[in-house]
Amino acid sequence: MTDNENVVKMVDSLADGDNVAAQDAFKSALSDKIGQALDNKRQTVANDWLNASQEHEAIKDASGLEDISVAPEGTVGGEEASEPVEIDQDEKEDEEIGTSPFFESNS
Repeated sequence: MTDNENVVKMVDSLADGDNVAAQDAFKSALSDKIGQALDNKRQTVANDWLNASQEHEAIKDASGLEDISVAPEGTVGGEEASEPVEIDQDEKEDEEIGTSPFFESNS
């Protein structure tokens, strides 16, 4: 039954003094209304979930991050490095230590 049919049945039952039939009509109307609301909400949630998945894929595709690869070792800025450069601070520290008055030997 539709909502209107349940309401008409409930009113007619009340007018006839049949409270049990009116109660049943009321429960049926309420059940139908709640069932329809739940179905609508399920459909909304399912659509939102599918749309979120599609949006995620669109953002992922638009970012282009999957097309980027890691540069091979020895390249800088997309070009091959000419020569490796070594920065050795130990040599400079050794020179400074040798000339320091604190490390002079007392022999």
